[in-house]
Amino acid sequence: MSDSISILFQPMNRMVTVEAGLTVLDAIREAGIQFEAICGGKGTCGKCRVIRVSGKISEEGSVCAKFLTLDEQRKGYCLACLVRVWTDAVFTIPIESRIDTPQILLDVARTIGTLHPSVHKYPVEKIIAGPTAILGPSIRFTGYTGKRPVMTEEQRQVILHASGPLTGVISLDGGTSRLISLEEGDTTGNLFGIALDLGTTTVVGLLIDLITGEVIKRASTLNRQITLGEELVTRIAIGRKEDGRAELRAAALGSINEVIHKLTRDAGIMDSEINDICIGGNTVMSWLFAGRDPTPLEYVDAHIPTDPIILTAKDCGIATGPDVLVYCLPAVSRFVGGDAIGDVLTTGIHKKMEISLLIDLGTNGEIILGNKDWLVSTSCASGPAFEGAGMRSGMRAMRGAIDTVKIGLDGHVTIHVIGDTEPKGICGSGIIDVAAEMARAGILDFSGKFVDTAPGVRQGENGPEFLLVPALKTATGKDIVITSEDMAYLMDSKAAVLAAITVLLQKYRLRLHDIQHVFLAGAFGSFGNIDHLISFGILPEFPSAKFHRIGNGSLAGAYACLLSIDARREATEIAERMGYIDLLVDNDFIEEYWAALRIPGKEELFPSRFPKKHRIHQTGMSNSVSNSSSGTSSGSFR
Repeated sequence: MSDSISILFQPMNRMVTVEAGLTVLDAIREAGIQFEAICGGKGTCGKCRVIRVSGKISEEGSVCAKFLTLDEQRKGYCLACLVRVWTDAVFTIPIESRIDTPQILLDVARTIGTLHPSVHKYPVEKIIAGPTAILGPSIRFTGYTGKRPVMTEEQRQVILHASGPLTGVISLDGGTSRLISLEEGDTTGNLFGIALDLGTTTVVGLLIDLITGEVIKRASTLNRQITLGEELVTRIAIGRKEDGRAELRAAALGSINEVIHKLTRDAGIMDSEINDICIGGNTVMSWLFAGRDPTPLEYVDAHIPTDPIILTAKDCGIATGPDVLVYCLPAVSRFVGGDAIGDVLTTGIHKKMEISLLIDLGTNGEIILGNKDWLVSTSCASGPAFEGAGMRSGMRAMRGAIDTVKIGLDGHVTIHVIGDTEPKGICGSGIIDVAAEMARAGILDFSGKFVDTAPGVRQGENGPEFLLVPALKTATGKDIVITSEDMAYLMDSKAAVLAAITVLLQKYRLRLHDIQHVFLAGAFGSFGNIDHLISFGILPEFPSAKFHRIGNGSLAGAYACLLSIDARREATEIAERMGYIDLLVDNDFIEEYWAALRIPGKEELFPSRFPKKHRIHQTGMSNSVSNSSSGTSSGSFR
């Protein structure tokens, strides 16, 4: 048996005792510290940086050198997933590796007019005399009409032997009426539900009054699975084994229960007073939450049931009443899940005559095209670049992240920073800004490569780079830069999205002006500058389209399904009738991808930028939506 050692993590002063030879990343997980580990410990992202203060270690130096500058290596920086610790040690977790106050999208639109929740409360009556009581006492729920509710013998005995009034909570979902719980006294005036977005990175929740439909409280937290890896393919690989699957499920449940407890505590109610739960999430997250083996999701020909996953709180480990039903929105395919169905419910594109395009970009991109007569979807591995990952100075949208950038023709940089503080790095919306602004200012050529003679471009350790913020002006004491490797990664991501959209349009023989509405979902849609999304070539121009930001469509969809059984039926119908094109086996995608590896892209997709060849008049395009930044600081450099 290996010797035990103690590792101290600063500045949080957290001590953990582990076996000698464990990686620093595993020790950080043992200590319960929220920490950047995007690739889950595979040594491919370079984000799990720590600084060794003392202790004997061994490391894979060649891989570390790939991600760390010589100056960082001299200062003791190393990658936590590649370093094993053999003696008592002290490590500092630098500010850029800490997860601190993330900016989490909580906005959700009201999507239901008529309330028809799946649970209701009724006073319980014991009838001990009269025609219905000939064979003994009977039970009635005052005001209830419909099929006789199914109840257990234990519930029946509780009712028959109760000394005071009771209220029955009856679930009407799934075609069967069922008594899910009994509450002492008359509690018919209190009916609560929880809507959740179980995201890859965050878990966001709403506490809802199911009698009025009003949002009572909002809460969010980071998904505890992120220290195991942010990429879905990483979690699928971990989930192949039963113990890995259990670890992922426990992490997700821990985050869910944390959000539920925040909501109930802030509202002054008990967790046991929650009567219904609805969850929106991608297919991988829903399967892991349900404890399903995600291995089939690795295969192109995987069969994905379009039925919603329905569990009891007791079965899945949610800390409410044991018989509360937990409804997960249905999936379409392995990478178009309940979160995308929530987007559709929120936008109502399945009810519109006009043709709409819906785009939700994160680590995985979901794109949906159609109208009331037809719907088709696809997904693209856009990578985490749009969320700030995979870039030298990239970070998630949290305190200290640059979220808005402007660059003058002379290379002068103006920034906005989340949280009114010195910048630590740059998040997704800022990355889109800086790429579009560098292209506009002539700092990038049409292929996304740096122009060596452009202002602000310098030679870095690994090639040309653009200095965004000098070290003296940052919270980390290091330059914030955009490197040539960053741009190659970003060009790959942007090309994947543009190609996916183009393939859908081509397969359905649609022209740009056929699209009447473009809906942008999630943080990408809420904070991304639409002019920059088009000018950099992530989105084509749509001359006749109106652009709409819908916020957190996954959460809005869960909210809709919480308030209405009809919305749940709609969700299933949408999943059943939506087509799916898998780009991994589509020859057209490869061709369009290569064509999209330039700024902005194919000439026919950007008619106003090539006016000599395309004189299509643009009407109705509201793509000049401004980006507001509350609680931000700004600064200029150079």
